[in-house]
Amino acid sequence: MAAELNSTTTFELPHTHKVAIKSPSGIAYELVISLPASYKNSPNKRYPIVYYTDAQWDAPLLNSIYQDLAFDKAVPELVMVGITYSGVKPNYTALRTKDLTPTKDENFVRDSGGGEAFLTFIKETIIPKVESEYRIDTRQRAIAGWSFGGLFALYAMYSEPELFARCIAVSPAIPWDNEYISQLDDEFFKANSKFSARLFISFGSNEAPAFVASVSEFQNKIKNRKSTNLQLMNYGVENMAHAGAKASAYTQGLVWVWKDIQP
Repeated sequence: MAAELNSTTTFELPHTHKVAIKSPSGIAYELVISLPASYKNSPNKRYPIVYYTDAQWDAPLLNSIYQDLAFDKAVPELVMVGITYSGVKPNYTALRTKDLTPTKDENFVRDSGGGEAFLTFIKETIIPKVESEYRIDTRQRAIAGWSFGGLFALYAMYSEPELFARCIAVSPAIPWDNEYISQLDDEFFKANSKFSARLFISFGSNEAPAFVASVSEFQNKIKNRKSTNLQLMNYGVENMAHAGAKASAYTQGLVWVWKDIQP
């Protein structure tokens, strides 16, 4: 038995590697980059891409979901780029709270309101690096996230519609700062009534009742808006709470946002 234990090897996600990168403010990040199985042997092919938050938790989950969906030909072959933090024992909770919230809430226990700077970092540093070094179809780009990450994904779509016309918002933190994102949604569609996008929004039925009510109200507001170009899927994950809803939601979300270009 001891000999067998000594011969163990590290398990690695297929076709996945990490790249170190720093923000202009000096924060150390890591990109978890997953390439499709055909990437190496298809030198002339360019691939759609998904950028997602919280790779420290969700890279294994999304990699597994994607592999299954690709096997079933339910999604096109994709490059996936997860964004997380590097360094010695990074404080993920504090760092993500600052990066993923679009406004500063002085009453919140953690520092917040770094969303604009984080989005600029993605736009001006991460995307140019990734899309110059990998074969990406720059017309087919999605943003995805969960909780604060879902809030940020919506914020990114509204703030940079030319960058992100596909969005997966899993249990997005709609209540943040007096439902700031709902106010931003109203302002955005006053100026962009014919905005064309594919949008997925979900929640878990066992999440806090006030949270479910907030997300559901936001879903219905978008559903009832008279926009012929916005393709929306509202989804509720039965019998799951905040974190447990992720697997089902990301599965449905990936299929939905790429439905128009399925293989």
